[in-house]
Order: sequence, then C-alpha cells, then structure tokens
Amino acid sequence: MRDAVDPHLKQMREMAIAALEERRGLVAYSRIEAQEMDQMARKVERDALEQIRATLPPTAASTEVAGVRHRLERMDEQIQELDAKGELPERSRALERDDIIWRAFEDVVALLGIE
Repeated sequence: MRDAVDPHLKQMREMAIAALEERRGLVAYSRIEAQEMDQMARKVERDALEQIRATLPPTAASTEVAGVRHRLERMDEQIQELDAKGELPERSRALERDDIIWRAFEDVVALLGIE
C-alpha cells in the first residue's frame, strides 16, 4: 500500500477527508442561510488547502503528491490573475475567488484518490 511508503500522502488524505466531513456537516445547520453556508464551506476548503500545502514535502515522492503541488500552484496563479483584473467589482472578485478555491479543493480531493 502506497500510504505506508508516503506518510505525506497519508496525512494529506486525512486532512482532505476531515475537511469533506466538516463541509458535509454544515448541512446539519439547516437554519443557516445558503449564502452563509457556502461561505463557511469555502473557509473549510481554504483552510484544508493551506494545511495540505504546509504538509507538502520539498520533493514529491509520488505522482499524487506532485499532482497536488501542481494543482495548488495553478490555484495560486489563477488567484493572482484574478487579483490583476482591476475592473471587477469586489463582489464578483470574491465569487470568482470562491469558485477557484472550490474547484482546486475538489481537484485535490480527486488527486488524493478520495471519492
């Protein structure tokens, strides 16, 4: 099993699974407005991505870890490109940033082999 060989990959999977469970748990707060629930979910995803980023080893020991590193770098590039667009209203910028983060989180989860 690859997890035994790559403890970073195992730790990243555990972080992603915890974030998925926390995000799913937000649905239990049925009194929360949809927009607030969405904001809370993006915060969970952002925090998880930063935890995963902090776990990345200097060199990738597996293709999964390399894929995660590449996807996080791409997310950073997309956010930088978004920030360079001066003509966007702040609300539109925030929505697009949330979309970038959500997509990156979903991609990282898939790269880690989590369904």
